[in-house]
Amino acid sequence: MAYDVLIKGGRIYDGSGLPSYLGDVAVQDGRIVDTGRINGSAKRVVNADGLAVSPGFIDFHTHLDAQLLWDPLATSSCYHGVTTVIPGNCGLSLAPCKEPDRDTILKSFERVEAITLPALRAGVKWGFCPPDVVDSNDQRLPLMKCLVRLDSDTDEAQGDEGQAQ
Repeated sequence: MAYDVLIKGGRIYDGSGLPSYLGDVAVQDGRIVDTGRINGSAKRVVNADGLAVSPGFIDFHTHLDAQLLWDPLATSSCYHGVTTVIPGNCGLSLAPCKEPDRDTILKSFERVEAITLPALRAGVKWGFCPPDVVDSNDQRLPLMKCLVRLDSDTDEAQGDEGQAQ
């Protein structure tokens, strides 16, 4: 069988709690279909010799709420293997936020995240909270999905030179 991607020779940390092991990971149609020592062929082979191979990490305490509005790839996280972020889980979030409270929330982000208030005011375009999302037919709904889940293949997210694309 020709896999889409075959990651060869990495130290596999499978997230089960069992000890890590040297092996290969086969991917087909975006899903891991086999692990261990794999002799099959693939459209793309990644040499992971000397590298750790693990599932993507979930960052369940992130302060990326504002940053995701101008950096939807969360580049500060994906470089560390984070594939899913859950913003607003620490009690500080941009959404939901009533209009009279917006400046107060931005001032909190200024203090906690060390992002200047002018930068936050320029970068945060309100209107991504219900009912605005429900009533809109523009590009804000896809962004809201990005606020909930980020999918990233490390090579695609970083490109061949390790640069965000």
